[in-house]
Amino acid sequence: MKLLKQTFEKDKSGSTVLIPQDREDLWQLYNLIQKGDDVKLSTHRNVKKTTGGSGAAPSSGKDKGKTERKPLTLKINVENIDYTPSDEVLRIRGKTVEPNEYVPMQSYHTAEIQLSKQFTLYKPDWDEISYGIIVKACSIEEKAEIGAVVLEEGVAHICLITDNMTVLRNKIEKSIPKKRRGEGGGGNHDKALEKFYDMTSSTMLRNFDLTRLKAIILASPGFTANALYKHVLTQATRDDNKVVFQNKSKFIVVHSSTGYLQGLEEALKDPSIQSQLRDTQFAQEALIFEEFQHVLNADDDKAWYGPTEAAKAVELGAVKYLMITDTLFRSDDISVRKHYIKMSEDVKQNGGQVLIFSSLHESGEQLNQLTGVAVLLNYPVADLDEDEDDDDE
Repeated sequence: MKLLKQTFEKDKSGSTVLIPQDREDLWQLYNLIQKGDDVKLSTHRNVKKTTGGSGAAPSSGKDKGKTERKPLTLKINVENIDYTPSDEVLRIRGKTVEPNEYVPMQSYHTAEIQLSKQFTLYKPDWDEISYGIIVKACSIEEKAEIGAVVLEEGVAHICLITDNMTVLRNKIEKSIPKKRRGEGGGGNHDKALEKFYDMTSSTMLRNFDLTRLKAIILASPGFTANALYKHVLTQATRDDNKVVFQNKSKFIVVHSSTGYLQGLEEALKDPSIQSQLRDTQFAQEALIFEEFQHVLNADDDKAWYGPTEAAKAVELGAVKYLMITDTLFRSDDISVRKHYIKMSEDVKQNGGQVLIFSSLHESGEQLNQLTGVAVLLNYPVADLDEDEDDDDE
């Protein structure tokens, strides 16, 4: 998502001008735009043909009553949002709220938010969830879940990969002299290669948040990628970089026919790599939801689901993980949305973690079947499913 202009602060009204750039952006906008928001965008509408006027040729009698399709800019108060992922279309429907030469005020209109077309979104309240969606969608660092270095001797491409695109963050180039016959370990070739690995490793670590990324691919022809991996570990030992060793298991060394970006495309198509990277966007959520199901089956009072049970657990400050589906944040009832935003803020303040599950994913669908909200607790709490009236009795 490209952010062109922003005139709002969290918990205040305001507007932002955005350009969606891929399918992921449309999905984020589906979660961002709410009933009651205003959207200003370019669209088309059938309007009656003009009958003439100052400087305009009158239409002929046979055109009377006919319509023509005109490009317009309309501001619409949103009443309904519809997203079809397979068609890559996000539609909004509502009433116009600004005067227009061709469209009366309060006229219903359906428009499409399209890729690469800018629009303006006005919200009466930019709450924490809305604010977070903008930050994540407009930052490649936030969207990317895979880091990759594709290289060969003397050239390295450092990339971040989202679900829909690969972004080149840095390119390292260094001249590597050919190794001469009989040259020992301290020759110019080996020294230049060591310097190249050092530059590539340092640049990679500056650009990659190893803690947040799900995987780091190192791809090259021959043994260059493996040599870089060994250099990264050597450099981490020298610098006492514990983060590298904590995330060592995320590194995947693979073969490619070239050290340029085509090589990365090859590596990503490799079936063994695909199996390792499958579902990276939801890997953490899936693992935690699996843990939740296991604990729920154990029936030891550390896993609960349901709006009332989750709210009680949050009030007690006992929540380790609060799991909510994005469906609840799209509720037309503003009080429902605000309720779950408040719960999320309370959990974070007490040191817990909030996970928002996508209803497009299997674990999100399963959570929706369990009311859409669940908690995994730090310690057992009994009887969260009992009513207060029952306790009084």
